[in-house]
Amino acid sequence: MWPRLLRFPLFWLGLALLGYVTTQGLNPAWAYERVGNGWRMQGIPHVTWLPAGVDVAFEQWGPWRMLVIYGAAWLTVCAIWVGFARRRSLQMLFIVIASNGLLLAGFGIAQRMLGNGKLFWFYDSPNAQFFSSFIYKNHGSAYLLLTLAVTCGLAAWYYLRGLRRMEKSNPSGVFTFFATCIAVAILTSYARGATFIMLVFLAICVVVFIAHQLLMKNTTRKPIVAIVLLLVFGFFLKTGMEALNTGEAWSRLKSGLTRQDLSLESREWATASATEMLKEHWQTGVGAGSFRFLFPIYQHRNPKLISTPMFWEHAHNDVLQLPIELGLFGVVVIAGCAGYLVLSLSRSFFWENPLSGCTVLGTSLLVVYGWWDFPFQCPAILITWCALGVAITSWTKLEEMNVRG
Repeated sequence: MWPRLLRFPLFWLGLALLGYVTTQGLNPAWAYERVGNGWRMQGIPHVTWLPAGVDVAFEQWGPWRMLVIYGAAWLTVCAIWVGFARRRSLQMLFIVIASNGLLLAGFGIAQRMLGNGKLFWFYDSPNAQFFSSFIYKNHGSAYLLLTLAVTCGLAAWYYLRGLRRMEKSNPSGVFTFFATCIAVAILTSYARGATFIMLVFLAICVVVFIAHQLLMKNTTRKPIVAIVLLLVFGFFLKTGMEALNTGEAWSRLKSGLTRQDLSLESREWATASATEMLKEHWQTGVGAGSFRFLFPIYQHRNPKLISTPMFWEHAHNDVLQLPIELGLFGVVVIAGCAGYLVLSLSRSFFWENPLSGCTVLGTSLLVVYGWWDFPFQCPAILITWCALGVAITSWTKLEEMNVRG
């Protein structure tokens, strides 16, 4: 185990990032103080040439809480790399993730149909816009997007394997049904951004699948059969959406795209202020988990944000918030991790493997989704996204070796 771990670049890159966040926590530049019914951030002496953070209670986020979250993601990635060394174990991991998505989707749909306004039917959620087991519907739908990508990948992989082996039946239909249920759940979550990303993902998958069927040669199964099956499952998807009254989801998506409310526009204002914040703190960052405590300074510089007062816990733009908090060093480390995975996947021709292609597409689209939302501030999404990145890299390598062998 240890030789394999020590040769893993993400082990050292992740360790460097954790050390950087620890330095931010040990060198706070601002301290949280209660003032009457409000609060303020008080500047305190610190080592100016070292990365700094904020001194806040653990439950209020800040560097120490983010250290636990990043540490959990790092340990999970390392455990998968050294522990899941065979195709079968990775296959079981993907099946578990797909099954988990189905269970959460079913639970979320049940809450929509039979809910009483409480999370798990008995817990008063701090956020009225909860979905499934997530207290924020956008996070619930973003997590389901990851499981949808894996589920579609499994369906395609089993289908193509069945063609190669000339199997009479295989689990591809089961996973296609899983994907249908998860897609319906994302729609019923009323998360507009996730719904849009899901539609883009499914459109790309359908186009690639049809093109593959039309160009496929030397097979006893006619492409038209697969296309008819695809249309049948599309009919089931439409029936499920009508049964669950997803018209509201489409109305919300339309209102967001046509800017009938200020949701998207206010996020653009916040992005402009966050960009100004990044320009002043790009070298060392303001500290992991510290955005919410220092952003009010820049919020009050923007008249549009003052006119619609609200406390911005996050920038609603992870692509900006991460460098704001982690600075140049953090961005370089994250870019190094992503570069290693992309290079490894490219060397193994991941686009030739349906499970790898679908998962890479889904995880990449979630990064795009992070431009106008904050999915990676949810530990469940962050850890699952990181786990899928290293798991699909190992899977692609092992699949290539199996084909060559």
